[in-house]
Amino acid sequence: MANKVASKRSAKAAAPKTQALKMRSVETRGAKTRGAKTRGAKTRVRILSACRQLFNERGLSNVTTADIANAVGINEGNLYYHFQRKEQLIENLFDEFEASLRQVAAAHLTYGGDSSRYADYLVGWFNLMWEWRLFYRDGVAVYQLAPSLRARVKALSDYGQDHIRRAMKGMIRAGLIRASADEIEGLIVNSWIVATYWIDYLRSRHGIMRITREHIAWGARQARSLFAPYLTPRGSELMTGRAAAAALR
Repeated sequence: MANKVASKRSAKAAAPKTQALKMRSVETRGAKTRGAKTRGAKTRVRILSACRQLFNERGLSNVTTADIANAVGINEGNLYYHFQRKEQLIENLFDEFEASLRQVAAAHLTYGGDSSRYADYLVGWFNLMWEWRLFYRDGVAVYQLAPSLRARVKALSDYGQDHIRRAMKGMIRAGLIRASADEIEGLIVNSWIVATYWIDYLRSRHGIMRITREHIAWGARQARSLFAPYLTPRGSELMTGRAAAAALR
């Protein structure tokens, strides 16, 4: 009987230690899991960053999975663990592009009463083109590799044009341009065409395959010229002064 009592007492004394060991084990496994997830998320970011740079420089069709893996410093098996198809890479990059475009399109909402900031609005669109030229230059390849993006591109274009329309109305209220409703619609369409297909024009008309920032600045000047007939003296001073002199950032 005494032995049984001693055994029970020993078991009770050991129970807290056993429970503490189990808790530490669970915490260790949880920490390892969180660490693995963090490393995995960082690797995904590195992969997408490398893809954006490679696709911008070489084009979607000229970059292999081996190129991407080498740029990130991982093997192709690890790359496939995170992204099984090129389509997934493009879709994830498009998520980032969409967020950037929405920010650029809605920038005019932050201007408040500072009408001088409209000079930067057009520049913002062409900076976007430079930073995400893969989607402007390789539209056909994008649709071939990620056909699911067609509807999203259409919705994003509608969003962008709607905000350009609102920005132009803001410029009218600020006394920077004079234009009728029909003229505004024409400006929206024509400026969108220049911004969207400028890189295609450089490639087909001038044989320019490697796009530089100066080529994008050239496109911005062409788009700005569309607005010239509608600028008021104040608007002309603003656009041809500060905006024309501003280098793309």
